[in-house]
Amino acid sequence: MDKKSFILGMITAFCECAAAGCKQLALSPPLSREDYTALHAEAEALIQKHGLLFYHEENLDIPREERFEWLLIAARQDTIDQYLALRRAGFSPVRSLRPFSGLLSYDESQGVPTRYDAYRAYFPMK
Repeated sequence: MDKKSFILGMITAFCECAAAGCKQLALSPPLSREDYTALHAEAEALIQKHGLLFYHEENLDIPREERFEWLLIAARQDTIDQYLALRRAGFSPVRSLRPFSGLLSYDESQGVPTRYDAYRAYFPMK
């Protein structure tokens, strides 16, 4: 599988999960500037097709050589606003996911099967 297909597959999985209510907020896989430029239109169309909202974030709070970008994916604007409030308060998901865990957690009670389940198996929340 090529890199673009992998990234769009992961975004699809996150969209399915956010649309089903399994997650309030999903973060796309980390994207280099080149990756984001190459596929942002397709990714954003995919997110909107699921009836979801997105916010593009460039992680400027890490050294330039380590920087990446991602899309925040949510069903509700207030979820994105909560994330941004935590960022304004100085928290960074790159340093610790703990302050964001309420937004990023997986709701087992909404256990609809999605492609996100396969992703979750590879990257468990700590």
